[in-house]
Amino acid sequence: MNFKIFSGLLASVFLYGCSSSHLEIFPKLEDPQLVQAKIEPAKLKEDIDAYYFGALERHPNLEKYANKEELAKKVSDLKAKMDKPMTRAEFFKVVGQLTHKFNDGHSMLLWPYQEFNQITESGSKPFPFAITINSDNQVFFKKSYNHQGKDAIASGTKLLEINGVPVEELFNTMQQYTGGESGYLRKQFAAGRIGIYLWAVYGFIDDFNLVVENNGDVSNVVVRNSDSWEPANVDDKSKQDFYYNTLESGIGYLYVGSFDVDPDWFEEFANNTFEQIQEEGITALIVDVRDNTGGNTDTATYLSRYLANDKFRMISSIKEKINTDNAGIFNYRGEPGDIIEEQWDDWLKPVNANGFSGDVYVLISPITYSSGIVFASTMKDHKFATLIGQETGGNANQTAQGNLFNLPHSKLRAYITTRMLVRPSGSLAPGGVKPHHVTEVNEATLSNDNDPEVNKALELINQK
Repeated sequence: MNFKIFSGLLASVFLYGCSSSHLEIFPKLEDPQLVQAKIEPAKLKEDIDAYYFGALERHPNLEKYANKEELAKKVSDLKAKMDKPMTRAEFFKVVGQLTHKFNDGHSMLLWPYQEFNQITESGSKPFPFAITINSDNQVFFKKSYNHQGKDAIASGTKLLEINGVPVEELFNTMQQYTGGESGYLRKQFAAGRIGIYLWAVYGFIDDFNLVVENNGDVSNVVVRNSDSWEPANVDDKSKQDFYYNTLESGIGYLYVGSFDVDPDWFEEFANNTFEQIQEEGITALIVDVRDNTGGNTDTATYLSRYLANDKFRMISSIKEKINTDNAGIFNYRGEPGDIIEEQWDDWLKPVNANGFSGDVYVLISPITYSSGIVFASTMKDHKFATLIGQETGGNANQTAQGNLFNLPHSKLRAYITTRMLVRPSGSLAPGGVKPHHVTEVNEATLSNDNDPEVNKALELINQK
């Protein structure tokens, strides 16, 4: 089997351009006037059904992920609310609530991206801060920020309210509109796209009144469209998806923020990086995929080949459900509704030149997802690396390779997975990829721009 196992939506939310309509993520609206149009209730009900039945037709194991009775009831409840015409943006706030009932990070309804693009291109500004949420539903600023050139918000500051709404209520609501195997993962994805979901779900844009807490002191922060907020104490590399630097003598740090990148570009980046690592005599390498929500497995596989010390495979088996989009010409792959199950026998070898032979430490987090999870499970199952961080919010055995389709009347775009993957070890145990060493995310670990996962890795390296 040599076909790609992922079409990485969650990591490719800003990447355009696949040739097939069912793989194109962000196509333009054929009728731009639809952005302002009011759609009749009967047509909106048909769109709800189209989203629901589109998932039933495509998902390879929906009964494992979703409670089908609750899902059907949610469909009925949402259709009952369709009693007046709505715009696409208004309709998303209703039909989007169906997403969390799928309980799968690769099955979701995209926000009305055409409308969001229009308002941001016209000068509106979404929520400008990078935040993180922990398992206790506490929300923190991930970075320190300057306002108009002056220190204003310290990293680790706790966020309590936005525009009068407590953050716990915000995230309990926003997670309903995101894909994910658990409420915790869905909240993590909402946190990662906080600006988009504050607008799509609440209509919050441009102006934000915040209540924050730092070292026990509660204060208000007013954010206006005209304000200039910039991360403080951040070098240019922190804005890149891929970079390498040396932390200490013999210790390297490789940041891989996404696997959703042109494979040829990534191969050149990896070749140059590991040549540099070899020249520097690096004996311990920290690989950071905490922000990596996936993408193309070609890139994850290529990185794995540099870190492997023996032959390996990325998954052990695959299951795919056939539908009208992926059946192939004359249905050569099977009839719609058929399930294809195969063992994965694509064993790979380490690279011959500049392969890394030292100790590897992989940093993971609850939002490491999709092919990011496949990479992490490969590193763990083949004992190529020590994992540090928090358990991934997504399942270690991942869904993948979704189909995209438009709802017939609103043209809102849905993404539904068609494949299921089993990790290299073959284990079917529930839950995410678990790290060897667990770290905590709280005010103390984030204050002063500390990095608990990197610090733990350095501790382990120095102990050894």
